[in-house]
This record gives sequence, structure tokens and C-alpha cells, in this order.
Amino acid sequence: MMFKRSIVILFCILALVIVMGSNSVKAEEEEKEKELAIDVLPGDVLFNVNNMKPGDWAPRTITVQNNGIKDFTYQMTLRNDGEEKLFNELLLEINDSKSVLYEGKLADFTKLSPRDLSTSKQEELKLTVIFPEHLGNEFQGLNAEFSILFTAEGKTSQLAEVSVDGMIGSGNSQTQAFLPNTATGIFNLLLFGAVLLISGIFILLYKRWKKVSKNYN
Repeated sequence: MMFKRSIVILFCILALVIVMGSNSVKAEEEEKEKELAIDVLPGDVLFNVNNMKPGDWAPRTITVQNNGIKDFTYQMTLRNDGEEKLFNELLLEINDSKSVLYEGKLADFTKLSPRDLSTSKQEELKLTVIFPEHLGNEFQGLNAEFSILFTAEGKTSQLAEVSVDGMIGSGNSQTQAFLPNTATGIFNLLLFGAVLLISGIFILLYKRWKKVSKNYN
């Protein structure tokens, strides 16, 4: 009887140790997650433009936040997630509150220089995607899809990462082309205007001649 009771007590103690150990590991993992926490606003999609044309630009502001309990250094990188044709031609400008951080092609951007962000602090970055004016009709109907990644690194080499998506579309290829041939239309308008002008002058001269003739009679 005593042996069975001892077995039950031992089993209960073992179960209690396992539960407490599991909770301790879980708490430790949650604490580590809190140590390094980088977030961005907006959190899912930064660019979603469906009908850009040559000469258009799309400015956006993204807020980088340190919501953890440790200071960190973060970097921003960019990854192409779609076709390369339009992606390789789009331009990108990145600014903080003081200066220009990058200015060049979207495809040539590698990463920002590491930036420090203290706990409970945030900073805004302004990103502008530009559709170059010289791009022709061969870019009509194309899309560029990409991801912008923010990676935070703590002093103990702990890493945390978050990303937002971007999509730039150049419209439907079935719609009007970027560079329509408007020369014929302009010529027709000029010709029509000239005809109206000449007709008006002729009517004015005719009325004046008729008035003069009536006075003589």
C-alpha cells in the first residue's frame, strides 16, 4: 500500500516538474521575443498602384518602430518578386527627415546603411517610386512586384525581420497606349479653325459691303 502511494506521489511530482519546466521555457521564449521587436506601419502593403504612366510618381511614408525592450540596429533591403522588365526601369528615392538616403533605380538598390533605433522609439522614411518619362509603349500592361524587408539586429546578434509588399502596374495593355499618335488630330483641329476664321471674315466683309451698297442707293 505504501509502495503504491509513493509511486503516485512521485508521478505527481514528476508531472509538476514537467509542467513548470514547460512554462519556464515558454516564458523565456516570450521574453526573448520581447527583447527584439521591429514593426512597420503600414504593416502589409506599402505600394499598390495599378495604373502608373510615364512621368508619374508614388510617394509613401513608412514608420519603423522599436517595440522591444532592447535597442537595435536595422537595415532595409529590397527583393524582386516578379518580372524584371518594368522593375529594372523604375526609379526609387528614399529620404529621412534630414537627407536623401538613396536615389537611383529600384533594381540597383541593395540596402540602406545600418540605422540605430532605441527602444520605444520610431522614425519615418519617405519612399517614392518614379515611372521614368522616357519609357514607351512596350512597358504598357506590365507589373513590378517587390518586397521591402527590415531586419533588426541586437547586440547579441539576435535577429528580427518584418516586410511589406509593393506592386506598381502600368495599366491594361488593351487601353490607350502611353504615346498615342495625336499629330493628325491636331492638324485637323487647326484646319477646322482656319476654315471657321476665313468664313467669319468673309461674312463680315459681305455684311459691310452690303451696308455700303445700301447707303449709296
